[in-house]
Amino acid sequence: MRRLAIWSVVVATSVALGSGATIGLQRWRGWRTTTTRLSPDETIRARLFEPSPAWGLDRNFGLRLEYLADDRVVPLIPRSEDQGRPEGTERLIWSKDGAWLLLVGRHFYINDDLFLDNGDQPYFLHHLATGRSWINSAEPSIFPPLKAEQVRAIEFTEPVRFRGE
Repeated sequence: MRRLAIWSVVVATSVALGSGATIGLQRWRGWRTTTTRLSPDETIRARLFEPSPAWGLDRNFGLRLEYLADDRVVPLIPRSEDQGRPEGTERLIWSKDGAWLLLVGRHFYINDDLFLDNGDQPYFLHHLATGRSWINSAEPSIFPPLKAEQVRAIEFTEPVRFRGE
């Protein structure tokens, strides 16, 4: 009976949310949300999520954009390289114009010693208009390296200052 009840909820949710949401539910099944952040105009939700349950010493996460008007989902990082624990120190910061998204946190395996004045490490930067992304990772990546100059040139919705500035 319990399986039937769960299946009914999944079917009802799939019908209510539409086909795009159904694909999203199937693709990310078993992952739980760590943090979300709405764009300044509240039309896009950035979502960081983790596999559930988390296994091993390292962790992986995913990052995606959810366009609220049409239920479109755009994966930015489908599955990260191994990163440090614990989860939960990450923050998503939008630029004031909503054109840029920055992922910062305290337990990333980074390449460049970039630290913000609060101890966070800039890890991932994405430009929505071009679809380009940069990453500060110690692991080889398909993304070019993230540099402090890129982050400094953007006006964010909250202070993003590097240590010693």
